[in-house]
Amino acid sequence: MVRRLSSPLLRNVFAVASGTALAQVIVFAFSPLITRIYSPEVFGLQGVFMSLVSILSPVISLRYPMAIVTAETEDEMLQLARLSLIVTAVLSCALGLLLVAGGAPLAAVFGAEGLGLLIYLLPVATCFVAIQDVADYRAARLGAFRLVGKVTAIVAFVTSLAKVLSGLAAPVAATLIVFNGLAPAFKAALLQRGTKSLPVRVPRLGRAKMFTLLKKYRDFPIYRAPTDLLNAVSQALPVILLAALFSPLVAGFFVLARSVTNLPMNVLGVAIGNVLYAKFADMERSKQPLFPLVFKITVVLLCVPGTALAAAALFFPALFSFVFGEVWRASGEYAMWMSLWLICMLVNIPTVRALPVIQRQGLHLVFNIVIFGAGGMSFLAGYMIEQTPLAAVIWFSIGTASALVIQIITYLVVILLHDQIALGSKQ
Repeated sequence: MVRRLSSPLLRNVFAVASGTALAQVIVFAFSPLITRIYSPEVFGLQGVFMSLVSILSPVISLRYPMAIVTAETEDEMLQLARLSLIVTAVLSCALGLLLVAGGAPLAAVFGAEGLGLLIYLLPVATCFVAIQDVADYRAARLGAFRLVGKVTAIVAFVTSLAKVLSGLAAPVAATLIVFNGLAPAFKAALLQRGTKSLPVRVPRLGRAKMFTLLKKYRDFPIYRAPTDLLNAVSQALPVILLAALFSPLVAGFFVLARSVTNLPMNVLGVAIGNVLYAKFADMERSKQPLFPLVFKITVVLLCVPGTALAAAALFFPALFSFVFGEVWRASGEYAMWMSLWLICMLVNIPTVRALPVIQRQGLHLVFNIVIFGAGGMSFLAGYMIEQTPLAAVIWFSIGTASALVIQIITYLVVILLHDQIALGSKQ
């Protein structure tokens, strides 16, 4: 097992993790300036906008970019990239028309009236996220993990600096929204430029081949897109509900809490997630068992970053007050409880990345429905019983964490059974 976790796998993880960690350090270093330039209300509005982006992003590309990693040939990989961009363009235009026809009522449904005309930037922002997904998964398939790490750090520095400098002149929600929306496009452009030197032949994508790929990888729009949609809704739900039931000010506190507590997830989630996804796909193609590696990394994530985050959570209220200013102390209180479900999300990275490889994305969809229901009902229960935003966040965190624990255990069992069946048929 040590040999399996060494060499190329660890080097790839380190290449992405080091760049992503540097990016998070940069973001955290700029955060005290940004939280003093922009008000909590502004944070709340941009949090609502980015929550809507995260909800719409899985749908706008139907998750076809994820299929790039599992493509059987290099030509098919590039054809899937083109297909993903075509699907994204069509659905982005459809979203734009939908907003033009009924933008105000839709904004009211999500408690986003305060965004005003900014809501019409949603098609552009979601399109940029899909383009970034294509670039990310293509880079993972090509093994350009060092490039991904460098680009992630560059994007973090440029966008954070832009938020500070622009905020000095215009500390409004539009400033944060514009730069957060442009960041994925900037990252995609840098990745595309960096991978141009890699030898690839651009294949033709005719109508017949397009429909063949749509059918062959249909499990991604059928299962993965709604699954990731539910996952995004589950994470965005507290921001939207806090803004609707209380105020953008309260939502702003939650947004900062989530951005800070998400630091380990942002570093390890991207690094380990994409590297493991590519690794699992290779192992499955060569008929190697997945469970030993999945279980090993799950335990490591629980014991190292999981335990560290749990210990740090005890000091979050005082830490937030010291670093960001006394007005943000409530964010620290939210973050202390949010760490429960964020630790579980961190630990379940290996199992979740293995599901599409073993073609069990239907199960993942079912569990995301369960997690969404558990989190939503827990949030509303906390709100109705105690009528405070902190109580709602506490109940949401406990309910979501409980569902995630059951998910991790179930997925481990499913992966183990898959290995036993696959190896048995091989013998």
